[in-house]
Amino acid sequence: MFFSRRSALLALATLLGFAGAALAQQPAPAPQPPAANIDQPQEHPTMFSRIRGLFDVDLPQIDPPGTFKVKLNPHFGDILRRRYLRLDTGLQWALNENLQLNVEADAFGTHGLRRGSATYGIGQVHLGTKYLFKEFLRPDFETSIGFNADLPTGRPPPDFTDGHNHYSPYFITQHHTEANPRLTTFAGVSMEFLTPSKAGGGFGVNQPRDDNFSLNAGAVYDLGQFKWTIAATYTSTALLGGKPEHFFTIRPSVLWFVPKRYTFNGKTQWIVGFGARSTWGPDGYEFSTGSRVRAELTFVQFVNRLRGRPDDAK
Repeated sequence: MFFSRRSALLALATLLGFAGAALAQQPAPAPQPPAANIDQPQEHPTMFSRIRGLFDVDLPQIDPPGTFKVKLNPHFGDILRRRYLRLDTGLQWALNENLQLNVEADAFGTHGLRRGSATYGIGQVHLGTKYLFKEFLRPDFETSIGFNADLPTGRPPPDFTDGHNHYSPYFITQHHTEANPRLTTFAGVSMEFLTPSKAGGGFGVNQPRDDNFSLNAGAVYDLGQFKWTIAATYTSTALLGGKPEHFFTIRPSVLWFVPKRYTFNGKTQWIVGFGARSTWGPDGYEFSTGSRVRAELTFVQFVNRLRGRPDDAK
């Protein structure tokens, strides 16, 4: 396979290097206005990050500079379907107005409701970076490039991962107009390079088994606490892989940003999502549904203290 793991890591390091250079050339971001407490969940959030398994799109959006998020995504459905429970934990840091870094770890542990030996650990690590072009195709477009790496690790259960490292550079742009401010459309292109890992696992139905490229398009309709999304993806191994195979996927979903009055006015933003997935490919047609519950805890004051700046939220 022509794209080795070392080459992928080198590409990631290069992208981080360019982003770091851009970070060094920019002035320090101005403090947020005193009236805006970013640590608290917003009543009508206007942006959200990728929710794997439900809305697998990295939109060209970045939180206010200095925002540091802790994300928890428990898979409660595993209690009925698996003998272990998965817990995805992530850290997201907006270094400035252009650059964002992400680190996630998928942990697992036996929940004890089914027979079997006790097992626990971290089965997969996700690394990502995103660079937003603030002045490109303005004012109705935002554009970003990024790089994601999904790396199985340890000895997870056989159905936890597909047993391969995934390296995915991507380009995406989104568009919104004054005529319909609630509607955001997006389109992008991405590539995915696979290398075997030491962790076990197997591919799922209609999942590419070789290097591939994808064309993505979709829309988000913003109703304040509710976000309706739809994403369509065409994936092919014809140019990058060996045997030519083609896949088409449609994913509609709805995300509910739970109002803080239902969470005792806490600082944690809870997101509840439901979605469906239709795929056509070499394995035929498949339809499935899914749900996600995610908690996001945002820190701004803590990061500002590390930088020696006064608390913005005071």
